[in-house]
Amino acid sequence: MDLQDQSQSQKLHLFTLLLVLKRELRYAVSFLLLVISSIVVVSFVNSSDRRFVFRLGFLSETGANGSKAFEGVCDYSYGRWVRDESRLLESYDESCPFLDPGFRCTQNGRKDQGYRQWRWQPNGCDLPRFNASDFLERTRNGRIVFAGDSIGRNQWESLLCMLAQGVSNKSTIYEVNGNPITKHKGFLSMRFPDYNLTVEYYRAPFLVVIGRPPPNSSKEVLTTVKVDQLHWYSKKWAGADVLVFNDGHWWNKGKTIGVGSYFEEGKKVNMSMDVMEAFRRSLQTWKSWALENLNPERNHIFFRSYSPVHYR
Repeated sequence: MDLQDQSQSQKLHLFTLLLVLKRELRYAVSFLLLVISSIVVVSFVNSSDRRFVFRLGFLSETGANGSKAFEGVCDYSYGRWVRDESRLLESYDESCPFLDPGFRCTQNGRKDQGYRQWRWQPNGCDLPRFNASDFLERTRNGRIVFAGDSIGRNQWESLLCMLAQGVSNKSTIYEVNGNPITKHKGFLSMRFPDYNLTVEYYRAPFLVVIGRPPPNSSKEVLTTVKVDQLHWYSKKWAGADVLVFNDGHWWNKGKTIGVGSYFEEGKKVNMSMDVMEAFRRSLQTWKSWALENLNPERNHIFFRSYSPVHYR
């Protein structure tokens, strides 16, 4: 191991030691993601100490009624999906104003309802039902950011609809820049003013920059994925309390080399770099940014990659 690798290893080790999260927070956010969709959530680090995370009041240890958030110890991230026909998961319906028309399953012709009869069953304990009012109270004065591909957008819209159930006057919820909820190539930030909470989505399917190739590049190269440059939206991510990154589905030949988008590193196009190697290097870029820009006492990071089925 050379000195640079050793330095990076020591830095990562130090950062990991600093990322000591309270278990109650980790479980609460894991619960959030599990309810949103059937995904595998990987926490940025493992945590053991539970003493200081609620220092800023975000995801407060006590609920809206003053009760303790969690009694005993149970890791909600370990479990299985089970079918429960006794109830539908009516967290919201397709009348929710924050759903993009393309994501309204029933209105787009889906006839079966069986997908709504699955729930997450943790090993060794039961998962409480989602309580929008309680969650809003815990996240008062906070920011939740989703960044990445359309999986993240699905999660973002679902969370908005779930949280809206805890707001008596839904017309008070607004997009801070006045933008409509539509599929677009930008970012959206929804504000819950009664709680001073924003829930944001940043469309960045590769997490890194896509742009023009360097001068004198081959005519085959129409654009480049700059694996060593994190997306410029990252300047807006650093201050968030919870960050959920989604990346993976666009890292295939059909969306890169197949459409003339090759990989660039150090301002040079590498025509021989394969997709998975480029993906790996982009994640190194993301990790370096996280190490340098996120505060382990404030920022709580989740990363998810491929879902079992996405394109049909």
